[in-house]
Amino acid sequence: TTNNMERHPARVIVAGFVERDGKLLVIRERPAKLPADHEPVINQPAGHVEKNETLTDAVVREVMEESGYRVRPVELVGVHQVIVTAEGRTTIAFLFRCELVDEIQHPITATEIVEALWLTQDEIMARASEHRSKTTTARFETYFSGSRYPLEVLTQLTKEER
Repeated sequence: TTNNMERHPARVIVAGFVERDGKLLVIRERPAKLPADHEPVINQPAGHVEKNETLTDAVVREVMEESGYRVRPVELVGVHQVIVTAEGRTTIAFLFRCELVDEIQHPITATEIVEALWLTQDEIMARASEHRSKTTTARFETYFSGSRYPLEVLTQLTKEER
């Protein structure tokens, strides 16, 4: 490695893709960084991995907080690296296909969420102008491409070093 290369901590996020009866669970949200009068945007249930949290635990938590549904991750859909050069920021997103644990929708606890709804692939892609970002669209495209990997490709270790 060269000495003048700066190491950059990446933000790690997870996104959950949950299908039921040919429709995908999506959220409409008003992220804090958008103006208060901005129309809600469409996204997957997604968010940052918390300290000491596994990727799979994070996606279960995020889907519950943002949609009210209990899920279990069953496959890895893909991994996206996004570099925002203007902000000097890197995000690594782990995309999971999840299954509903049950049909019960619990209260949505994330305050930025306007609603959770079920849309078809055609409906989601026809509303691309409403997606939170081009990154959101890219994640939907990866999911709809059929990309799937067994969860065993992930090794999640917890070490307690002194």
